Amino acid sequence: MKARLFVGAALACAMLSACVGCASHPSPPDVVGENFPGTCLPGELRWPTDFIESLPGESSAVGGRIVGLRLEYVDSEWVWRLRSAAQKTNVFGDNATDPSFGQDSIVDARTLSVVSSDDTELSLAEQEEGTSAYEAAQLAGEEWPSTLIVEMARIRENDESMWRITTCDTETSEHQVQTLR
Repeated sequence: MKARLFVGAALACAMLSACVGCASHPSPPDVVGENFPGTCLPGELRWPTDFIESLPGESSAVGGRIVGLRLEYVDSEWVWRLRSAAQKTNVFGDNATDPSFGQDSIVDARTLSVVSSDDTELSLAEQEEGTSAYEAAQLAGEEWPSTLIVEMARIRENDESMWRITTCDTETSEHQVQTLR
């Protein structure tokens, strides 16, 4: 009887922690810039071209190469959503080959500290190698104090993977979209 109670309690705790984990990692907004409080330039923001190259080796927010990022305003806080390719491990702790396995992390826009992180399935465009996120960010023309990258997404057009980059004019908050190979 005690064993059944223990197993039942353990299952209930596991289910509760799984639900709590699900609730703490927010879904991305449907549209770039959704919920922005009238501006795309929060105070003390870390610009993508300042961190995108070094972050994969320095933060648990990134599992491997960065395949996407987006500036979001969540619960009155500015955050970066980072998507990255990640290495999956099997039940024995060995690396398992799965190119669709990725990581979706939310980090503070100022400190880049991890707010939440979750496993995710990468799209075909995100799985394919190509121009690195850093190179694409450089080509997009991000420049302080204006022309801030607010989204970088890997997409497929005409059977080719490329970057769709959305920038924001920090003076007018107008968005411009460009695609780069």
